[in-house]
Amino acid sequence: MKLLPNRAAQIALHLAWGLLGSLIVATSSAQDVADVVLKAEQQRIEAVGRAVKSAVAVFSADGNGGGSGVVISPDGYALTNFHVVAPVGDYMQCGMADGRLYDAVLVGIDPTGDVAMIKLFGRDDFPVAEMADSDDVQVGDWCFAVGNPFLLATNFQPTVTYGIVSGTHRYQFPAGTLLEYTDCIQTDAAINPGNSGGPLFNAHGQLIGVNGRGSFEKRGRVNVGLGYAISINQIKHFLGHLHSGRILDHATLGATVADDDSGHVFVSNILDSSDAYRRGLRYDDEMVSFAGRRITSANDFKNVLGIYPKGWRVPLSFLRDGERREIHVRLAGVHAREELLQLIKQSPVSGPPKKQPPGDGEKKPAKEKPEEEKPEGDKQHPAAKVKPVPKELAPFIEHRTGFANYYFNKLNRTRVWNAFHDAAGEFVDLKGPWTLNGQSDDKGTLAIRLGDNTSGMENEASKVELTADKDLS
Repeated sequence: MKLLPNRAAQIALHLAWGLLGSLIVATSSAQDVADVVLKAEQQRIEAVGRAVKSAVAVFSADGNGGGSGVVISPDGYALTNFHVVAPVGDYMQCGMADGRLYDAVLVGIDPTGDVAMIKLFGRDDFPVAEMADSDDVQVGDWCFAVGNPFLLATNFQPTVTYGIVSGTHRYQFPAGTLLEYTDCIQTDAAINPGNSGGPLFNAHGQLIGVNGRGSFEKRGRVNVGLGYAISINQIKHFLGHLHSGRILDHATLGATVADDDSGHVFVSNILDSSDAYRRGLRYDDEMVSFAGRRITSANDFKNVLGIYPKGWRVPLSFLRDGERREIHVRLAGVHAREELLQLIKQSPVSGPPKKQPPGDGEKKPAKEKPEEEKPEGDKQHPAAKVKPVPKELAPFIEHRTGFANYYFNKLNRTRVWNAFHDAAGEFVDLKGPWTLNGQSDDKGTLAIRLGDNTSGMENEASKVELTADKDLS
């Protein structure tokens, strides 16, 4: 249809007025919110500026690996991923935003949880990340990741990527041989190879997690908007163990659970040697809460269980015949000691990810495995030539079976003993046997006697005696 000239002019005039009106409204709105936008932008810049000071770019001494990390104490203790330090070894170098390169050594590792602690040297006033309560994190919160993607930070200035929290309490089935991500934070802030071990901050610049896994387009290794961070609350549970130079194990209840379509979770199997069994938990009991968190699926249970180390004691609530029962259970280790050491000798990132077993909670798609971080192309960084451990750092590295770094175990034991000594006094001059009296839940009155030559334990039902020359030789 052909428009008449005057009709076309009218339409053009209406369009012009409409466009002008939109511009006026947009200009007015911009003027109304400009101060708010500028203030929010400045707050974001300041939060990022504070946070990046604690970020670490990790480089292997031979120039063929690395990743990221974050300092958590002024004396240089920092967190990173186990899969970052595994190929790097005992000694590494770490760049920070102050433009300096620091020597660092391995302290402790959590292979299952994909966490490691390292110790930086060179100062006693390192900038540190402020830890938040990651249980307060909500979907939709702004967050940002800081790190060393593709080992770009050759000038030690970290890369910052911004996004939102896309999900919380995510469960990632083990990839490779050990790595299991439980109760982790999902974000669309870009996490690429090299970001591993680096911090995830909330909008205020507080540490909410340590970045680890990402989902990538397979051919180009490009982030597709799915990244996962280990929650800082989980890491807090392991900090004491990590400081003590240990190889840590995660916890098991000694029981498995299964859920039904109505959201009820039942004990599907239980070991009669477990503490949970000794405390009264039985097959087909309905689990209500574990460690203070409500349980509505098998994945809920695995998420909560996975954030605790071996040996922790936690509350458990369950129903039997409609009656609610409350107990506290001691958690056992997932692996036997020798089994864990053997698994660590294998590559923590080798092999395809395992499939989710059928009938064990929600079915999850196979996830990309964390990969050993490699420099891109022929890019060189300050640690590109093989460097031996500096002689001044050699005393801080001590190998012993069952420990990540036995030096820090001795250091931590000395610290604990000195604190006890300062609080309780000197016992060297005390002579004779020591007797400890207490009450047992199931055996009544309990007495333990410790002597120079004989020791023993006695309760209402039995008595045990040990002699140094026969039983302890």
